Amino acid sequence: MKTILTLCCHVDLCGAVQSMLSVLKSLKIKGYHIILLIPQKGKIVQRLDEMGIEYHIVPINYSATMNPPRFKNSLINSIYNRLYFIKHEIHSDFKIIKLLHKLKEKPDLIYTNTIIPTSGILLSKLYKKPHIIHIRELSDEDFHFNFYIGKDLYLKILNNSINCAICISQAVKDKFTPYFGNKTKLIYNGVPNNEQSTIQQEKEQQNVKILFVGRLSQEKGVLDLIYAIENLKKLGYTHIRLDIWGEGVEKEIILNYINEHNLNHIISLKGYCPANKIPRHKYDIAVMSSPHEAFGRVTVEYMMAGIPVIGRNGGATPEIIIDNETGLLYNSVQELSDKLKYLIDNKEYRLKIGEKGKNQATARFSEERYINEVTELFNSILNYK
Repeated sequence: MKTILTLCCHVDLCGAVQSMLSVLKSLKIKGYHIILLIPQKGKIVQRLDEMGIEYHIVPINYSATMNPPRFKNSLINSIYNRLYFIKHEIHSDFKIIKLLHKLKEKPDLIYTNTIIPTSGILLSKLYKKPHIIHIRELSDEDFHFNFYIGKDLYLKILNNSINCAICISQAVKDKFTPYFGNKTKLIYNGVPNNEQSTIQQEKEQQNVKILFVGRLSQEKGVLDLIYAIENLKKLGYTHIRLDIWGEGVEKEIILNYINEHNLNHIISLKGYCPANKIPRHKYDIAVMSSPHEAFGRVTVEYMMAGIPVIGRNGGATPEIIIDNETGLLYNSVQELSDKLKYLIDNKEYRLKIGEKGKNQATARFSEERYINEVTELFNSILNYK
């Protein structure tokens, strides 16, 4: 039995983790021994226990941070970041190697989920084993990463250790091909079809209900959606309701804006909810407002539920939505307002768009297709049947 050592820095159930777990579950069924390393306990642990996947908690060093520079002087900041990185890299690698020695495990392949964990670089060299990294972010655009040792240097070092960089969209592949060349491989994410109803189901409520699911942070563009809803309110559209599902650092800013502009009766913050528990069948329109989405798992989930989606024309969203055919794309708050207004006023059109989007998403972005492609890649690298 071949062992896959997986490194993951996230312990919640964000899209990157859910996509990783579906791969690990499949690889386990195929006969691989999976060992997952995570930095702490979190929502992921219950899912791992349910799946019977072995996991261990160890320090995991990060290649980058989303925090602003610690010092105003760029030279001092650069020196501090490099020393910080080296210190934590040594500590993390030592703990992981010690764990593997205790477990008497020598991995056959290192699998790093996202571009953040760094220990896969040394481990792949130490054990002389292949290293696959799954890139699920655009780094600069979507998360504004500040790489501790500089992006170019880190990616150069990473390139020397990997056999393949799986990219979850063409946008991601275009971003990282200059660094990794023909090692990049496009495999679109897959999403399970948790269909709760069909789009033709007649909605009972009189209001048109709009859905947003995602992290409440600047890069997700939530405030732009709220501005668009405010524009519609000024035009007399008081029969609309926007539900925002998610948590994040901008929650207080968003809540204050809603209160200050008397939008409480139109906009509701629903908090966090597992993806498969969100009642998408109750909604008429969904919005993906992130300008730099690396893939858009949420977008596909909307479409698979048959909800017509209006998406920001950036990142990988145009790869998922065909404008005016399987959804709508927009470039500004005013354009978002206009397209929301059009879908609100034209029920037959939004039903048609929703049905076409559902058919496309189910055909192109199924979890089964995604798992098969990733598993075939692992098998080919390890010559494992």
